[in-house]
Amino acid sequence: MKKLMIALAFAGLGTVAANAQTTIETPELSKYTVATNSFWSNWFIQVGVDASVQNPYRSKFADQFHDGRSYGVNIAVGKFFTPGLGLRLHANWDNGIIERKHSFTFDIPEAPSYDAGGYASLTGDVMFNLSNMFCGYSDTRTWNFIPFLSAGLIRNFNANTISPVLGVGIENTWRLGRHFGLYLDVDYKMTRNDFIPTVDKRYKDKAISSGILSAELGVTFYLGKATFAKAVTIDQYNALAAASEEALAKLRADLDRERQINADLRAQLAKQPKVAAESKVISAGTSVFFDINSTKINSKKDLVNLESVATVAKNTGSRILVTGSADSKTGSAAWNQQLSEGRAQAVADELVNLGVSRDKIETKAVGGINEVSPYTLNRRALVELK
Repeated sequence: MKKLMIALAFAGLGTVAANAQTTIETPELSKYTVATNSFWSNWFIQVGVDASVQNPYRSKFADQFHDGRSYGVNIAVGKFFTPGLGLRLHANWDNGIIERKHSFTFDIPEAPSYDAGGYASLTGDVMFNLSNMFCGYSDTRTWNFIPFLSAGLIRNFNANTISPVLGVGIENTWRLGRHFGLYLDVDYKMTRNDFIPTVDKRYKDKAISSGILSAELGVTFYLGKATFAKAVTIDQYNALAAASEEALAKLRADLDRERQINADLRAQLAKQPKVAAESKVISAGTSVFFDINSTKINSKKDLVNLESVATVAKNTGSRILVTGSADSKTGSAAWNQQLSEGRAQAVADELVNLGVSRDKIETKAVGGINEVSPYTLNRRALVELK
């Protein structure tokens, strides 16, 4: 619905621009409001390496981590559905890839190397971009702070055990280009106590807490449209629609004024007897309007006015002066002079098409001017009978 309202608002602006090039200043959009992108937008792929430590043989959650270390590779694919909320599927394979020894060097002689074959995990992550949530969305922000929650499964290959896993972590991202960036994850995953079994009797009666602390560094590739478009709120749409209506009202008033001038001219001609061929008729000017940077006659309504002028000129033998102009607020002086000449010539060609002899038409170009308000109405050619 919002997209439809935006389209209608800008259609209104286009109508104004097509008729008199009236400039409308749009309201500033909220940095917290974005339009909904398509399903295929805002996807990303991550590839990285990690280093991990475990605390499988200690009696408390954070009593002391084991001094063993393992290393691994990671790949993830995800999507941000809003600037603040995203989902990611994350796969990890530790040990045996970079270091071909068992995962940990134990200080417990009786404990076998149940984790010698390494482990692999597959988790789904819910990601919260706090930078966008609290500071507003910006597609030019370099650093983003993104906590996440994880849930999934982990398998110990040597002990052939599979355990559910729950985790929490923090991701920092650095966007280095439109489709490229770096990321750094630090997370802790909790597993069941029997994920890495132990035969050490000293720990049989203790509440063993198994967990893995990891740090992961890698590269992020952003796919497709990797940004969010700013959206227009209802209040902003209403303000935009009101500005469009005001501009249209001004345009209608200007056109009504031109029509009245032409009507007065026709009434005066109807009251006068037919004049000789060499007589001169002096009349108020008729304006023909143009779009910005264009020499093409903007409206068919203007052609009706030209036809009236051409009829009078043919009946009276009067000469016609066509003065082309541009608005001085846009474009260089040289460009405005060229536009003025092209507009005068376009109107002269149309008068010839309507049956006026070419040698009865005089053209003049005055360049950029600011004689009429609003200034966009200076983009015209003024047609006068002499």
